[in-house]
Amino acid sequence: MRVSDLIVGLLVLVGAAALYAAASTFPPIPGQQYGADVFPTLTAAGLAACGLLLCLGSVRAGPFPLAQATWIREPGALPRALATIALTAAYLVLAPLLGFLLAASLVLTGLFVIVNVRLKVAVPVALATALVTWWSFAHGLRVPLPRGLIEGYL
Repeated sequence: MRVSDLIVGLLVLVGAAALYAAASTFPPIPGQQYGADVFPTLTAAGLAACGLLLCLGSVRAGPFPLAQATWIREPGALPRALATIALTAAYLVLAPLLGFLLAASLVLTGLFVIVNVRLKVAVPVALATALVTWWSFAHGLRVPLPRGLIEGYL
Protein backbone atom coordinates (compact mmCIF):
# COMPACT_ATOMS: atom_id res chain seq x y z
CA MET A 1 0.00 0.00 0.00
CA ARG A 2 1.27 3.40 -0.85
CA VAL A 3 0.39 5.94 1.81
CA SER A 4 0.65 9.69 1.48
CA ASP A 5 3.61 11.32 3.21
CA LEU A 6 1.07 13.51 4.99
CA ILE A 7 -0.39 10.47 6.81
CA VAL A 8 3.06 9.05 7.58
CA GLY A 9 4.24 12.45 8.83
CA LEU A 10 1.22 12.80 11.10
CA LEU A 11 1.78 9.31 12.50
CA VAL A 12 5.43 10.13 13.16
CA LEU A 13 4.35 13.32 14.95
CA VAL A 14 1.92 11.34 17.13
CA GLY A 15 4.69 8.86 17.93
CA ALA A 16 7.06 11.69 18.80
CA ALA A 17 4.46 13.22 21.13
CA ALA A 18 3.88 9.86 22.82
CA LEU A 19 7.63 9.31 23.25
CA TYR A 20 8.06 12.79 24.72
CA ALA A 21 5.12 12.26 27.09
CA ALA A 22 6.56 8.95 28.28
CA ALA A 23 10.08 10.40 28.67
CA SER A 24 8.81 13.30 30.75
CA THR A 25 7.63 10.82 33.40
CA PHE A 26 11.12 9.40 33.97
CA PRO A 27 12.44 10.35 37.41
CA PRO A 28 15.62 12.41 37.67
CA ILE A 29 18.85 10.68 38.60
CA PRO A 30 20.10 12.06 41.92
CA GLY A 31 23.37 13.91 41.63
CA GLN A 32 23.36 13.88 37.83
CA GLN A 33 22.97 16.88 35.58
CA TYR A 34 21.24 14.78 32.90
CA GLY A 35 18.45 12.31 33.63
CA ALA A 36 17.06 9.20 31.99
CA ASP A 37 14.76 11.37 29.89
CA VAL A 38 17.49 13.08 27.85
CA PHE A 39 17.98 10.48 25.09
CA PRO A 40 14.25 9.73 24.59
CA THR A 41 13.48 13.46 24.54
CA LEU A 42 16.16 14.11 21.91
CA THR A 43 14.82 11.17 19.90
CA ALA A 44 11.30 12.60 20.15
CA ALA A 45 12.56 15.97 18.92
CA GLY A 46 14.26 14.31 15.93
CA LEU A 47 11.12 12.33 15.13
CA ALA A 48 9.00 15.47 15.36
CA ALA A 49 11.34 17.27 12.94
CA CYS A 50 11.12 14.35 10.48
CA GLY A 51 7.33 14.25 10.80
CA LEU A 52 7.08 17.97 10.12
CA LEU A 53 9.36 17.69 7.09
CA LEU A 54 7.24 14.83 5.70
CA CYS A 55 4.03 16.82 6.19
CA LEU A 56 5.46 19.98 4.63
CA GLY A 57 6.88 18.06 1.67
CA SER A 58 3.52 16.38 1.08
CA VAL A 59 1.64 19.67 1.18
CA ARG A 60 4.16 21.28 -1.19
CA ALA A 61 3.94 18.35 -3.64
CA GLY A 62 0.24 18.93 -4.19
CA PRO A 63 -2.79 16.70 -4.07
CA PHE A 64 -2.29 12.96 -3.80
CA PRO A 65 -4.66 10.23 -2.66
CA LEU A 66 -4.20 9.51 1.02
CA ALA A 67 -3.74 5.79 0.36
CA GLN A 68 -3.49 3.48 -2.65
CA ALA A 69 -3.48 -0.31 -2.42
CA THR A 70 -1.82 -1.01 -5.78
CA TRP A 71 0.26 -3.89 -4.38
CA ILE A 72 -2.82 -6.09 -4.14
CA ARG A 73 -2.93 -6.38 -7.95
CA GLU A 74 0.45 -8.13 -8.08
CA PRO A 75 0.18 -11.89 -8.57
CA GLY A 76 0.83 -13.69 -5.27
CA ALA A 77 0.90 -10.51 -3.19
CA LEU A 78 -1.94 -11.45 -0.87
CA PRO A 79 -0.58 -14.93 -0.05
CA ARG A 80 2.85 -13.42 0.66
CA ALA A 81 1.30 -10.84 2.99
CA LEU A 82 -0.71 -13.51 4.81
CA ALA A 83 2.36 -15.76 5.08
CA THR A 84 4.32 -12.88 6.63
CA ILE A 85 1.62 -12.41 9.26
CA ALA A 86 1.52 -16.19 9.88
CA LEU A 87 5.32 -16.32 10.31
CA THR A 88 5.21 -13.44 12.78
CA ALA A 89 2.56 -15.30 14.78
CA ALA A 90 4.66 -18.47 14.54
CA TYR A 91 7.61 -16.62 16.09
CA LEU A 92 5.42 -15.59 19.04
CA VAL A 93 4.53 -19.24 19.61
CA LEU A 94 7.95 -20.77 18.88
CA ALA A 95 10.26 -18.34 20.68
CA PRO A 96 9.29 -19.40 24.23
CA LEU A 97 9.51 -23.07 23.22
CA LEU A 98 12.66 -23.15 21.06
CA GLY A 99 14.43 -19.97 22.12
CA PHE A 100 15.24 -16.87 20.13
CA LEU A 101 17.96 -18.30 17.89
CA LEU A 102 16.02 -21.24 16.49
CA ALA A 103 12.69 -19.41 16.25
CA ALA A 104 14.22 -16.34 14.59
CA SER A 105 16.25 -18.50 12.19
CA LEU A 106 13.19 -20.48 11.13
CA VAL A 107 11.02 -17.39 10.70
CA LEU A 108 13.71 -15.49 8.79
CA THR A 109 14.27 -18.47 6.51
CA GLY A 110 10.54 -18.57 5.83
CA LEU A 111 10.47 -14.85 5.08
CA PHE A 112 13.40 -15.22 2.68
CA VAL A 113 11.66 -18.09 0.90
CA ILE A 114 8.53 -15.94 0.51
CA VAL A 115 10.54 -13.36 -1.43
CA ASN A 116 12.17 -16.06 -3.59
CA VAL A 117 15.61 -16.21 -2.00
CA ARG A 118 17.29 -19.56 -2.70
CA LEU A 119 17.57 -21.88 0.33
CA LYS A 120 21.36 -22.14 0.06
CA VAL A 121 21.48 -18.38 0.58
CA ALA A 122 18.45 -17.97 2.87
CA VAL A 123 19.52 -20.45 5.56
CA PRO A 124 23.04 -19.11 6.26
CA VAL A 125 21.88 -15.49 6.09
CA ALA A 126 18.98 -16.21 8.46
CA LEU A 127 21.30 -18.03 10.89
CA ALA A 128 23.89 -15.24 10.79
CA THR A 129 21.25 -12.54 11.22
CA ALA A 130 19.66 -14.33 14.17
CA LEU A 131 23.06 -14.89 15.79
CA VAL A 132 24.19 -11.27 15.37
CA THR A 133 20.84 -9.99 16.64
CA TRP A 134 20.94 -12.33 19.65
CA TRP A 135 24.51 -11.39 20.47
CA SER A 136 23.76 -7.66 20.16
CA PHE A 137 20.72 -7.82 22.42
CA ALA A 138 21.90 -10.42 24.94
CA HIS A 139 25.46 -9.19 25.40
CA GLY A 140 25.64 -5.66 24.05
CA LEU A 141 22.33 -4.27 25.28
CA ARG A 142 21.72 -6.81 28.08
CA VAL A 143 18.16 -7.42 26.91
CA PRO A 144 16.96 -10.90 27.82
CA LEU A 145 15.67 -12.87 24.85
CA PRO A 146 13.84 -16.19 25.05
CA ARG A 147 16.32 -18.91 26.00
CA GLY A 148 16.12 -22.24 24.31
CA LEU A 149 18.09 -25.23 23.19
CA ILE A 150 21.10 -23.37 21.78
CA GLU A 151 21.42 -20.25 23.96
CA GLY A 152 22.61 -22.26 26.97
CA TYR A 153 25.73 -23.30 25.05
CA LEU A 154 26.69 -19.77 23.98
